[in-house]
Amino acid sequence: MIYIDMYINSGKIEFNIFRSFANNKKIIKRNELILPNSYSTAQKLNYIRNLTNVFIDEYDIKYYKVDIGNFRESYDIEAKDFCDKITNSIKMQGVLEELFLSRGVMVWK
Repeated sequence: MIYIDMYINSGKIEFNIFRSFANNKKIIKRNELILPNSYSTAQKLNYIRNLTNVFIDEYDIKYYKVDIGNFRESYDIEAKDFCDKITNSIKMQGVLEELFLSRGVMVWK
């Protein structure tokens, strides 16, 4: 089975696509999606959705896991920027969850 593990951080999404064999993982692809600063929130969400959809088709992904990054290290930013980053990350997670579920990809725990 092919799995994808996605880690959402502000401005980028790190991901691993791998195959699991009896407690062994073989990484097929490890990369990150950098989100263009010039894109609006809606454009970023569409960008993420479209690229992830390509991954599902190309690698025949059957299981997924999506995590949101740790924002505690961002103490030097203003409260509004901090809230915006968390809000955008939650939106990204929601778009990814919806895409995976609509494509029949199951949650990997």
